[in-house]
Amino acid sequence: MKLNNKRLKRYIPFIYGVLIVLLTIWGLLYNNIFSFNIEYEQIYLSVIIFTALSYLMLKGLYYYEFDTSGEGLTLIVKRVGPFSFLSSKEKKIDLPKYKINNYELSNGVLNDNLVLMVNSKKGKSSIVKVKFNLSISSKLERNIIISELDKIIQQNKLQLGSN
Repeated sequence: MKLNNKRLKRYIPFIYGVLIVLLTIWGLLYNNIFSFNIEYEQIYLSVIIFTALSYLMLKGLYYYEFDTSGEGLTLIVKRVGPFSFLSSKEKKIDLPKYKINNYELSNGVLNDNLVLMVNSKKGKSSIVKVKFNLSISSKLERNIIISELDKIIQQNKLQLGSN
């Protein structure tokens, strides 16, 4: 099954535009360019908001493609937005389904992290962890990814049990 967040890709410039406008307004208010009476509590709140917005701008949003059709699993993750040059390298994994041992999917506010445990013959451990950032995925998309990975892992356990 093919899955991606391509529909979200067109909204990312708008999201970053809003963030830049909010950061500019914050900078103008903080430096008292507009004459408002600002209380200390409002300054603390504005610093927290500024920090959160800056973190979101620098961390970035990610475009992903998830494909389980055929004999392999393909997952491609690219950073999208005005600061995408900071990590322009796309993360891509294309491997046979039988190598997937387990997975972890942690949900965040805007970002979900997918960690795949892959069987490998390299290194001291026979399992390698591969981490991917899946930005702004809907609950339906997360459930589809979980069900596809569960099917793959269940099929792998059945094949191991029959050998």
